[in-house]
Amino acid sequence: MLPSTEPLFPFIRTFALFYSLFMRLLLYIWIAFCLPSMAVAQSGWPSPEVEQMYNTARGYLTNGKLQQAIVTYRQAIQLAPGQMVLHRDLGRAYYLSGNSQQAEEILEPILKSGEADEQTYQVMASIEGGNGDKKKARATLQKGLVAYPQSGILHHQLGVMYEEQDEPEQALTAWLNGMQRDPAYHLNYYEAARMYMNTDKPLWAILYGEVFVNLEQFTPRSQETRAMLLAAYKKIFYTVPSGDLPRYSKNARVETITSFEAAATATLTRLSPVVSDGVNTENLIMLRTRFIMDWMANNAARYPHSLFSFHDRMLREGYFDAYNQWLFAKADNPAEFEAWQKFHEKAMPAFNSWLQQNKYKPSSSDFYNEKLVKGLFDQKKNNKR
Repeated sequence: MLPSTEPLFPFIRTFALFYSLFMRLLLYIWIAFCLPSMAVAQSGWPSPEVEQMYNTARGYLTNGKLQQAIVTYRQAIQLAPGQMVLHRDLGRAYYLSGNSQQAEEILEPILKSGEADEQTYQVMASIEGGNGDKKKARATLQKGLVAYPQSGILHHQLGVMYEEQDEPEQALTAWLNGMQRDPAYHLNYYEAARMYMNTDKPLWAILYGEVFVNLEQFTPRSQETRAMLLAAYKKIFYTVPSGDLPRYSKNARVETITSFEAAATATLTRLSPVVSDGVNTENLIMLRTRFIMDWMANNAARYPHSLFSFHDRMLREGYFDAYNQWLFAKADNPAEFEAWQKFHEKAMPAFNSWLQQNKYKPSSSDFYNEKLVKGLFDQKKNNKR
């Protein structure tokens, strides 16, 4: 009997059911990461005092001191009512404090002015969705995407909204569009990987999950994704594929490779004996090493991919073993990972130093997904009935 992968990723289903409860937390995280860079971009303050008040309020907002942030933003607006960013961040502070009505009153004039940025659309849609007006929230996001078609943040929230309304095909499409148009925005990779784990296409869960872990390295969600990567590999090698087998014929030919997905799947299939005795960190290191060597020799010219080039570079520079330990070992077997680190005392510090100086950056040219999502979740829906 083939081992089941179901017990390995129950958190995926749980997360999907309760996802909406975490939206404000995600907005806090976005504030912590994005407000510093936004401050650099903001210019044209009418006085140094207003700029200082903005920086003070931004610090309060980042640290969750919402009432202090609200008071300071309101004081700054009295001195500089024409600064859109002050109104926008005041609206966000009101929203996070639970005062959605006040937040909507603050943000609505910005949207009507035609000067709204993508974050304004995002927060307004969150308010409308939280008030139960999903249709209006979706329309707000669509308007935002007309103004900012490359916005990964807006594609992400649109996908979240579709998922909350049990429309997984539309949700996945939104996240795929977000990856294609804004490859640096990390959350779309996470969502797509999570969704693909519920389909018969776990290859995409591996690809997008690994990209996400490289973009968000040190969070509980990143560690959960590492466990999901292991589950996805097990799903590939332990699950009997659906569909009909080719009929026997002496003249039968192997199907011609016509896509990135088919090429990657065929390469993994050829290498399946490497993990015949189990999917674990050591076997995955051998599998992935042979995969990259095969890919660079036979497929890289036709299907170049920044993640595979990143693997190839680490392999050539001697960091690929440590990278795979970093990626899989703690989720696979914490005790063995601890023993490996003791036996290779310098390996992980050296790799971490290299990784910080050579951060992986995805590219829009990596996007080979044909977005064939129609019917992808039909089996899951049938199981619910």
